[in-house]
Amino acid sequence: EYVHQIPFVSHPIEFFLFLCGYAFNPAVFLFWPILIHGLSYNERLTPSSPSLASSGNPSLETATTTETTATPFQKWQEDFLMFNGGLYVLSVLVTLAFTEIGKASFATTRPRPPTAEEGCDNNNKLVWTRRYGKLVASLKSKHSFPSGDCAQAMNLCMFVWRYVPVDRITLMGNDLSLDWILFGIFLPGVAFARVFYLCHWIEDCIGGIMLSWILHSLLMPVITQKIMIQLAPWLEGVKI
Repeated sequence: EYVHQIPFVSHPIEFFLFLCGYAFNPAVFLFWPILIHGLSYNERLTPSSPSLASSGNPSLETATTTETTATPFQKWQEDFLMFNGGLYVLSVLVTLAFTEIGKASFATTRPRPPTAEEGCDNNNKLVWTRRYGKLVASLKSKHSFPSGDCAQAMNLCMFVWRYVPVDRITLMGNDLSLDWILFGIFLPGVAFARVFYLCHWIEDCIGGIMLSWILHSLLMPVITQKIMIQLAPWLEGVKI
């Protein structure tokens, strides 16, 4: 409740929180698979990438990869990058399904915004405000636990970490670790924003993150293997 009671933050900070809190609103859903496809496609066309084969032709190199030593994620990064956008959408749908099952099972209530009287001081001056509150809270489901946005944020972080062989990005001339940006800034930002905008309790966010971690630990490897088995015969005749 401490985060709920923060009266306001500066506009630049709240704009960052708005971007995090709104990142997985259904209205901006298509942004993420397009971004992942772009990262994967660019990496697929870069033979010098340390995550892919070391020769000038990744498709030829991956044909000689020792399958007994390569993990499903390494094999996917080597041979199946062109399908990353679709695999990510599938992971979103799987995460959504389990999130909704959890919400229906626990049926917890969301935080209550303060009344007009509670948001004002003794002089009737408004001191509690959320500039983007209505926008962030739009299109949300009825129940609270687990947080669907936090589950999707963790899903994105885990997906990029495992399936997109991009380790670093250049931002404003600085070479930054993509994993650090996702797990160290973006994921905590989404969780804090969902609590700050009174969409969730902190335990909802922890539950959503843990749910997605479990899915990526137990279910997604199985799904990936099955997709690889189905796609492998077709992919043999395609030059990547």
